[in-house]
Amino acid sequence: MSANTVPFPVQSRQFGKYFEYSRYNDVVRAMHGMLAGIHDGQACVLSTLDGHHLAHAAAPMLDAPRLAAVSSSLANMAETLTRDLGQHGFLDIVVQTDGGIAVIQRVPRPGQQMVMMTATGHETNPGLVASLTRNCAVTISALCLASRDR
Repeated sequence: MSANTVPFPVQSRQFGKYFEYSRYNDVVRAMHGMLAGIHDGQACVLSTLDGHHLAHAAAPMLDAPRLAAVSSSLANMAETLTRDLGQHGFLDIVVQTDGGIAVIQRVPRPGQQMVMMTATGHETNPGLVASLTRNCAVTISALCLASRDR
C-alpha cells in the first residue's frame, strides 16, 4: 500500500460488506497495478452504487471520497438513460476533456453493487482505458464475497 492510499479503517465498515477484510491490500494492489500500466494514469477509485468510497489508488491532491460519490452518481444516471432508451446492459461511460479521460465502469457479478472509476491524462487511448478498467473490475469482482443481501 502506498502513502497516497486512504488507511483501511476509514472505510472498513463499507468494505466489509463486499470483501473479506484480508482482501483490502489485494484490491488496492489491483488498482495500483492497472494505473502502473498507464503512463499518464491519475486515479482509480472503487465505490458502492450509492457513492460510498471503498478503496482507491490516486494522486494525493485528488479527493477520492468525492470522486467516488460523483462516479457513482454518473453511473446511476447512465444506467437510467440506457434503460429509458431500451438499451439494457450498461457497461461503462467515458468522459473526455481537454485535460484527460475518465472511465466509469460497473463492477461485474458478484461485485455488481460497486462502481470503478479510472482517470488518465489525455495521451492515453480511451478504448485502452476502458479495457484496462474493465479487466481491473473483473479482477476485483473475483475478490468479492459471494452475493448476499447488502
